[in-house]
Amino acid sequence: MRLISARPEQPQSPLEIIRAALRAAALAPSDSAALDATGDALRRLAELARVEVCHA
Repeated sequence: MRLISARPEQPQSPLEIIRAALRAAALAPSDSAALDATGDALRRLAELARVEVCHA
């Protein structure tokens, strides 16, 4: 059985988060939007790390 994410719009692996952020930043209409995309990715990576530490 496949596990289905509760929020499929959010990538789960760090590599997927990074790839999505790079894509979003490259296609962003402005520098500010690119920074927002990368900042959001950093926030998600930090949250992922926090969850992994709590479960370790």
